[in-house]
Amino acid sequence: MSKTLRVGIVGGGNDSFIGAVHRAAIEQIGRLELVCGAFGSTRQSSFETGKRLKLPTRRSYGTYRDMFRREASLPEGERMDFVAILAPNAMHYPVAMSSIDAGFSVFSEKPFTCNMDEALNLTRKQQASGLAYGIAMAYQGYPMLQTARQLLLEEKAIGAIRKIVARYPLGWLAQRLETAGNKQAGWRTDPRRCGPAGCLIDLGIHCFYVTEWLSGLAVSEVCADLRPTVPGRILDDDCSVLARFTGGARGVFLASQIATGRHDGLSIELMGDRGAMAWSQREPDRLLMRDIDGAERLLTGGNAATDMLAGPGPFGSDSAYITALAATYKAYADYLDAVTAKKGAAASTRGFMTIEDGLRSVVFVDAVLRNCAAPEDPAPPPPKWTPVVVPPIPEL
Repeated sequence: MSKTLRVGIVGGGNDSFIGAVHRAAIEQIGRLELVCGAFGSTRQSSFETGKRLKLPTRRSYGTYRDMFRREASLPEGERMDFVAILAPNAMHYPVAMSSIDAGFSVFSEKPFTCNMDEALNLTRKQQASGLAYGIAMAYQGYPMLQTARQLLLEEKAIGAIRKIVARYPLGWLAQRLETAGNKQAGWRTDPRRCGPAGCLIDLGIHCFYVTEWLSGLAVSEVCADLRPTVPGRILDDDCSVLARFTGGARGVFLASQIATGRHDGLSIELMGDRGAMAWSQREPDRLLMRDIDGAERLLTGGNAATDMLAGPGPFGSDSAYITALAATYKAYADYLDAVTAKKGAAASTRGFMTIEDGLRSVVFVDAVLRNCAAPEDPAPPPPKWTPVVVPPIPEL
């Protein structure tokens, strides 16, 4: 029987949307125990969250640096086994670097990092440390997506893939909530906390990752259009990306935070030379198969998406998402066990977004931003298509 692993959390305090989601997933799988945390942007908010979660006072920390320093000094049978990073995007890199310095493995919310320099430095540091690293993309935890991947890669159920369309329409930022006291909108539209892109990092990465993982194809080039739509907003809130894949397939990623009235989550359709398939996060227990003659059949399995968020906010609080995230945590916990026991584990069997996947997602964001960059006079405009190429990891 697998042992219980002890989790420490950075971020995810009382006012956090994602904190409650992750804690529900941790509780659901039964082999993880939340033992400590540095939950807030201030010491007071962190202590208040720790008290509400009924953690011992000595295991609620004012800062993540305090947490790593003090947890590392505890006996091995008492200290946390890994840290879950739920803080805003710009904090992922410094917290992960500090965690590795202290000898703790990492399971982080996306994005991996906010820019290429951070991504390469963190990848190099993780590789040198040998510690486990995972990113909390929950898609591999959906049973019907697992079925879809098997049908695509092993059974070639739709033949050679020709076209992929991934959409992520949300409408909760169709108005300028960041000036109305909405904390989620506040940090997601702030370049200092969100990073150099808004909707692209928040939603576009999902389209990119799911497409590559599900299809087994790699995006080779992008041609994109990003813009901030709401007056006064700095970061993009709507993005459209054309993609070319190795092997010749084409794709479209449509992500939006200003899709008025929409709260659909991610959907994806893959079209091949012998059929097509479609899946939606709004109906995650259904996988639609379509034959070349248009005949349709529906495959079912897993949990329906109940308890959807009623008010404006990000997607990811329904029961099916939490169950999928719990499966992702379990896969990471199993992998951490294997790393600790020095048994090794194949990347293809991990069941979560790996650090290599995270690096590719940052490369994707970087390529899109370069493709959309306004040229400085007298520089020529960027080429229509920008390559998506992972650079070599620098040596120490």
